Amino acid sequence: MSGPIPSRLRVKPPVLDAQAASHARADIPAAALNAWPKAAHGFLDGVLAASPYLARLSVKRADTLTALARKSPESAARAACELALAARACTNEADAMTALRHAKADIHLITALADLSGAWTLEETTAALSDFADAAVKGALGYAARGAGFEVSEDNPVPGLIVLALGKLGTRSLNYSSDIDLVLAYEPEVFTPPEGREAQRTATKLAQSLVRLLTEMTPAGYVFRTDLRLRPDPSSTPLCVNADMARHYFEAVGQNWERAAYAKARAIAGDIRAGKSFIGDLEPFIWRRTLDYAAVEDIRALAKQMQAVGNRAVLEVAGHDLKLGLGGIREVEFYAQVIQLVFGGRRASVRVPGTLKALAALADAELVDAGEAKRLTGAYTFLRHCEHRIQMLDDAQTQTLPADPERRRAVAALSGEADLAAFDARVEEALKAVHTAFSEQFADGESLATSAGSLVLTGVEPEPDTLATLEKLGFSDPVRIWHQLAGWAAGRARAARTERARRLFSRLAPRLVEAIGATGDPDATFTRFAVFFEGLPSGVQPLSLLINHPELADELITILGLAPRLAEQIGQRPALLDVMLEPVFTTPLSETGPMDEDAYTARLSRVDGFEGQINEARRIVREERLRIGAQLLRGRARASEAANAYSVLAAISVRAMARAAEAEIAARHGPAPGRWHVLGMGKLGGGELSADSDLDLIVVYEAGKERSSGERPLDASVWFARFTQRLVSALSAPTEEGELYPVDLALRPSGSAGPVAVSLQRFETYYREEAWVWERMAMTRAAIIASSGKDKAVEGAIRAVVNAHGLPPDDIRKAALDMRARLERDKPAGSTWDLKMRPGGLIDIEFIAQAGLVAHGLGPCPSTREALDLLASKSVLAKADAKVLADAHRLYGDVTQLTRLAHGSGFDAGEASGPFAQRLAREAGFDTLEALSDGLNETAHAVRGIFISQIGDLSEAGDG
Repeated sequence: MSGPIPSRLRVKPPVLDAQAASHARADIPAAALNAWPKAAHGFLDGVLAASPYLARLSVKRADTLTALARKSPESAARAACELALAARACTNEADAMTALRHAKADIHLITALADLSGAWTLEETTAALSDFADAAVKGALGYAARGAGFEVSEDNPVPGLIVLALGKLGTRSLNYSSDIDLVLAYEPEVFTPPEGREAQRTATKLAQSLVRLLTEMTPAGYVFRTDLRLRPDPSSTPLCVNADMARHYFEAVGQNWERAAYAKARAIAGDIRAGKSFIGDLEPFIWRRTLDYAAVEDIRALAKQMQAVGNRAVLEVAGHDLKLGLGGIREVEFYAQVIQLVFGGRRASVRVPGTLKALAALADAELVDAGEAKRLTGAYTFLRHCEHRIQMLDDAQTQTLPADPERRRAVAALSGEADLAAFDARVEEALKAVHTAFSEQFADGESLATSAGSLVLTGVEPEPDTLATLEKLGFSDPVRIWHQLAGWAAGRARAARTERARRLFSRLAPRLVEAIGATGDPDATFTRFAVFFEGLPSGVQPLSLLINHPELADELITILGLAPRLAEQIGQRPALLDVMLEPVFTTPLSETGPMDEDAYTARLSRVDGFEGQINEARRIVREERLRIGAQLLRGRARASEAANAYSVLAAISVRAMARAAEAEIAARHGPAPGRWHVLGMGKLGGGELSADSDLDLIVVYEAGKERSSGERPLDASVWFARFTQRLVSALSAPTEEGELYPVDLALRPSGSAGPVAVSLQRFETYYREEAWVWERMAMTRAAIIASSGKDKAVEGAIRAVVNAHGLPPDDIRKAALDMRARLERDKPAGSTWDLKMRPGGLIDIEFIAQAGLVAHGLGPCPSTREALDLLASKSVLAKADAKVLADAHRLYGDVTQLTRLAHGSGFDAGEASGPFAQRLAREAGFDTLEALSDGLNETAHAVRGIFISQIGDLSEAGDG
């Protein structure tokens, strides 16, 4: 039929409020109403009573209302399009904007009355709206191009400038109050800006002008909300992109959701031929020849996320979102498009635009059941009609059925239904039919939502539900978090460059953000995860591990949340994730004990050569350090257990590297001409190492002969010096596997001025005749940790250093006081959290113990706590003082182990995450970090008091 609407009335909306209808009629010019036959007045009253927006339009566009009584809505729609196209010939912007907005008001009145009367089908209504949008874009672009200095032709106003419509405009199925999705691009070889202007800048200004003409609110309203964010990489590209860049983007990193989006692309303005050619160039990206189940997996991901917990997962008609909610319009569109994307590469017949045409084509191709397609077509058509009527109430971009019964009754009336209960029942029936089909198609696979709600990472802007999910999980800036997650899902990270990695990340993302939220400090933890993830050299293997082992993901996130230092290390060495899967990784240290030396040696034995062994040692130590650190962080090990484990690991490593160094030197210069011994000093000797401790070593040798006996023999002193250098290199030289331990040889006789390896004879002479008191104090902590033979002579020499010196106790205490004063002056504590150097800190405790051992000839005793017990047993220290010092040493050790593990040196409590602060306080026996800080201050005060009583007041010290 092609007559006017009164002759084509098929639906008559009930009049909800006769008084409202009468008031609305009173504002409309009589000539416009009288043009409509009396039989059609009931139709108009039903519309005017239900829709305030259409009542206002009938007043403003009375001439159009009159025309619709006398001519077909098809001809009226064409007139509205011509009015929009005429904007390109306007002489000023105000006139162009007015013409476009009047035309928009006309098309809204035309399509509403043609739709509500039943004169048009859904497809005819959406096609008319889409055709008008095409005309409006053409009119606006023509005016903008003329204003920019282009010579505008009717057929092709700007050669080389491409304007694509995506979404519902792309498929000519625009809804009543829809925005429009446009992509603007220019062909660099064709697009020629006016003389003296640069192409990119000109194209961008054209895009800006186009958007302003369409979106700016004026007294006459607006034309279309216009979205340009479906262009390639919208966060970093101009509004109008270079077409060559766009092609490269889709070829390199285009995602499956972009395939789905550009499958709907249509050239609507500008250089139509260039636009069609550009879309043709994208066909291999959009329509793949092979059955593309990767696309299915991505769309399944979205489908699962759409069904997340929250309001969308509930089917209640009042307040239901007919587009995004359960059983809604989006589910039908997904149902059709997933099959199109899978089979479209090989079956061109299913590459049709629009959901209704797609369902028909898929049924014809026997890719979906014909009965199912028919049911979905009916439900989809009804829901789209309801969507239009919701929007006709106030011209609002919404698809939510009003929760208020009176407003929902208005939607029902515009649908021709007077009974609200019957209308609600029909809506519910349609939603259930859609959701049943949708759920059956997407029944397989894991849920990709979090327990807090949906997490959709596709598109250019976050869904409101996704932002609500992130906010519920505790993120302070959900938009920023979403953009970073979506960027990774789009391949904007080295670890997500491959399609497989991007799919894996999309599957993992919900579990990750939920685990990050559970840490108690999601912002800081996410930042550390970002450092970890963006530092990965590749993503497939670690992402696969995290997906297949959920407990690993939880363990990793906990570590990242508590320890930024470990986060960086794991990011640099993602192979460490494999180690985290071993059962021993999570078994408490109290059950497994420290590193097993036989296991360490066995791993080294499987590697050939010196270089191979030192690299394998680095891998072993890195893995074991991570295990110890994770045990400490998770509370499976106490700080003292961790200190012992770190120290055992270091001692084993020194022995292994010493054997490797000996073999290396012996191969070149013959076997060792005597015995060598490696002394562990300081915290290594005392078994008190932390995660980042260096190793204080002294190498002592006993020469059995003057020279070695190899092909290239060396003097004994040179052989042992080479051995020591090789040992230090094996321990500390950076290789592709990093370094093992920093090594310090400064405590050897004569320090850096002396030989790197000292003979036993020189060792004894030096300490007998030249050593300072502080050097004797340091020797109280010496322990032989590696040796090539009998070490009784060295043990005796160490005892003599500490005990056989003949110095009066007061001289020992005075020298210790002077040295402590110099340290406090030259190396003051960096903060109150510098528990080693602060007044009353670890140095004070160690000086009390060491000076007491030397002054009373009770050493050596490498363990500080054992030394305190020994001094108390000999009445050098009061038992009460010894307990205070031992408790302080334990407290300082607990705090230091965790802070050095998580943050390294220079811990700043102000930068600590909430969860780490709680973990640190709990390890030390306090409720809060503030309480711990107060406890440390009290402890330091007590320690300094005992130091003064045992050693002296620093104010009385000399120059040291």
